[in-house]
Amino acid sequence: MSFVAELRRRNVIRMAGLYLVGAWLVVQVAETLLPAFGVPDWVLRATIILLAIGFVPALVFAWVFEMTPEGLKREGAIPAAGATAPVTSQRINRTIVVLLLVAVAYFAMDKFVLAPTRDTAVAATTEAAADTAKAGASIAVLPFVNMSADADNSYFADGISEELLNVLAGIPGLTVASRTSSFTFKGKDTPVPEIARQLGVQHVLEGSVRKQGNRVRITAQLIRAGTDAHLWSQTYDRDLTDIFQVQEEIAQSIADEMAGLLPVAQVSVTASTGDLEAYERFLRGRSRFYQRQELEQGLADLKFAVERDPELAEAWVYLAATNYVLPGYLDISAKGPTREDTRQSVAQARKRLPAHPLVAAIEGSLRVESGDWIAGLDTLARASELRSPDSTPALWYGLSLLQAGYVDQAIVALERAHRIDPLVGINNGYLGVARLSAGQFEAGAQDILRAADQGWTVGNAMLGIEYLGRGEKARAAAVLADGGNDEDGSAQFLRDFETATSEPSKAKFLAEQFVAGGNYESLIMLGLNDAFLDTMLADATPGSASRGTRLQWTRFTLRNLWLPSTKAIREDPRFYEIAKINGLARLWEARGYPGTCSRIKDTSGDHLSCPVPTP
Repeated sequence: MSFVAELRRRNVIRMAGLYLVGAWLVVQVAETLLPAFGVPDWVLRATIILLAIGFVPALVFAWVFEMTPEGLKREGAIPAAGATAPVTSQRINRTIVVLLLVAVAYFAMDKFVLAPTRDTAVAATTEAAADTAKAGASIAVLPFVNMSADADNSYFADGISEELLNVLAGIPGLTVASRTSSFTFKGKDTPVPEIARQLGVQHVLEGSVRKQGNRVRITAQLIRAGTDAHLWSQTYDRDLTDIFQVQEEIAQSIADEMAGLLPVAQVSVTASTGDLEAYERFLRGRSRFYQRQELEQGLADLKFAVERDPELAEAWVYLAATNYVLPGYLDISAKGPTREDTRQSVAQARKRLPAHPLVAAIEGSLRVESGDWIAGLDTLARASELRSPDSTPALWYGLSLLQAGYVDQAIVALERAHRIDPLVGINNGYLGVARLSAGQFEAGAQDILRAADQGWTVGNAMLGIEYLGRGEKARAAAVLADGGNDEDGSAQFLRDFETATSEPSKAKFLAEQFVAGGNYESLIMLGLNDAFLDTMLADATPGSASRGTRLQWTRFTLRNLWLPSTKAIREDPRFYEIAKINGLARLWEARGYPGTCSRIKDTSGDHLSCPVPTP
């Protein structure tokens, strides 16, 4: 008998197959179950090694011994008449078949049940690790403290902080908290770990600036938020002419400190101007624009900067931005920059910085105001997608969508603005207005009240309108009172409003005062929808003597006219006529009517039908 035949007779080959199938099944089950119980990895490795070592002894055992009815005996001690090898062969065959069926069942379960769950868990772990890495490579730049004797140098200190923020924002892989949210902590004693928590960053850069004549001392320190530990600190005593070199050195030091979290980054800062006086005035003007304070002085600063150095590109950008926003901060009778001023300055900015997000945002807003809604919204959409630590482009895009009635799209854009700048009142407030307009009353009210806590109380008027529309006069009065103060005249308006609602005979007189002051939404609060629509239609009509026709229309449309409570206004034929004059009707015909609205053609005048959305 050959050796192979003897191996078969003694079931050694069958035992090899049985052992391999059984060992594979044991390893697969162990690989699945052991991690679930927190068993160390070495246990699985040891199991595999022991099974591999046991393979040869198992074959030897099968050669030497045979299972008989009397128990295990050496193969040589069994008489030929009592040999049971054929019976053992059948048992081994059956066992192998059973194990193979179990293996196939396990393989199917692993592939179609366990693997998808495992892949999901791995993906979640990978995503979490990526988020952790992203959070690690993140920083907020706090406003540097002005250490100069001249308090006016506070704008210069803010400007240096903004310059560093912009330089850091250009480092690949580094997430930089928005300027506006970071600057909400100016003058506050908030602990660094709490600042980092609110801004969602792992590092904070803080410092101070002392300027005296043409000398400047800048102290900067990088702090790890979790431990409040100082990772790096440096003081620079330089001539003002070295200011750009100092910015480069600070940014490079920060990149070096985060070398384990970022790709290798070589920071380079190019001097934007050789005229230091123009540069200082630019820093002051830009800071005033961002803070929306002393805008007229900011406009003068920026004009001075571009006159001294017409190639100071960013000065043109913020001159255009200030020209654009300033009229909205002036009294209705005051004379401010015109839209032609904005167009001229943004054209100069585009020549020098065509990819700047704020340039595209201004151009898109101007197109919207001129009635070219399709091109304007497309331009604003591109501006909002450009990488920037400034939420302004996303905010303006969201406001234009809201004005056009595309409430759901507006919410998406405004949520992005909120993510960029979560601590800015206007971002919370208009997100709340959009949510109110979508029928999400509780969420919208919370956003608006949060905005009021952050100092932006404009949304209180919209929430008040909605409360009035719901018949909740007491709650309307309460929310309006929270948004009123004597400094901006809103407290007096509240007193007048109470008078008008309690004494209807005085409502008309007060309404005329509201219109004269540009306070058009007050007409809605007083229930004077006809007066509101007639006034807005007259203002929108070409050739109207009223100041800022389309500016006023834009402002009040996006504040009020898509709220559930203003349904009667937007379904009035006069509203559709205003929409035709301002180009909105052309947009709706091209891109679809907003939300639940549709156009109704009627001999008395076309109008919208807009069922109120349900949350």
